[in-house]
Amino acid sequence: MNQTQSRRSVLALIFTVLFLITGKIFIWKSGDKAPAAQVNDPADITAEVALTSDQSISVTTTGTTTTETTTSTTTTTTYASGFSLIPPDYVVSHNPDTVAPTESAVTAAVTTMTVTEATTAETEPPETEAAQNDSAAAPAGYFNDALFIGDSRTVGIASYGPIEGATYFATVGLSTYQIDTALSEVEGTLNQSFEYVLNAKKYGKVYIMLGINEIGMDFTKTMQNMDNIIARIKAAQPGVKIILMANLHVSAARHYSDAVVNNTKINSFNALLAAKADNKTIFYLDVNPQFDDAEGCLGSEYTSDNTHPYAKYYVTWSEWLKTQIF
Repeated sequence: MNQTQSRRSVLALIFTVLFLITGKIFIWKSGDKAPAAQVNDPADITAEVALTSDQSISVTTTGTTTTETTTSTTTTTTYASGFSLIPPDYVVSHNPDTVAPTESAVTAAVTTMTVTEATTAETEPPETEAAQNDSAAAPAGYFNDALFIGDSRTVGIASYGPIEGATYFATVGLSTYQIDTALSEVEGTLNQSFEYVLNAKKYGKVYIMLGINEIGMDFTKTMQNMDNIIARIKAAQPGVKIILMANLHVSAARHYSDAVVNNTKINSFNALLAAKADNKTIFYLDVNPQFDDAEGCLGSEYTSDNTHPYAKYYVTWSEWLKTQIF
């Protein structure tokens, strides 16, 4: 074999090796099957929907827990089984003005929802009319000598719209018949008796809101109880101003369906309270025009149980009280 043939043999061997290598990579490899696509667990689903150019919501569902998220400020609320003063927009009372909880107030399982609304700039919540009118607002420290006495509505004010400096003696279901057996259920006077709270400090103003739990009882006896309470307050606090607060109306749904607790009876009871006012030491204060609908009933937009305002409206109530100077 000459030198030229040897070179050709070497080149042929090299080309054969290269062919075998490239064929495995580019030809044989192409016949391999691609791996199967991965399928997500249906319990792990994420979806994003664009609402506007600056707002979107992503919803992630895992089991029984749902989380909604957007951008900006975050508020977290947890609803549990049962019902009490816990849900932020729902307040119930127990005796005798208890009503059945609504589906929106009670859930079968604990659900946590985080909701965030997108905003392009920081904004403050709109002020109430009372807060905007500085000339109508009570001066600083005006309620430092004020005592509020009442039932579940007063518990609501103390819990959700407390007035700075004020003292509260309030229990859910309180009536004039129970004034000496009830213990306060609100912060600052928890588990204290009426007699103890009444004599604990010097008061210049005492607000009383009682009567809704006595609407089905004898009005004459109830008014005698009220007179007794007023006399005790005057004896313990000489020179005090007593403000008798009208009982809040119920909604039209309850007014037309409840033979005992309805606005006809509430108005009759409130009229007896108003008659006690002399506008010197005893005053009458009626918040109902702030919440009434066209029929003179508690507006349905303010309540879910037809009897008590949503929590946020106790703030409205408190701001209104700050405009009433005696």
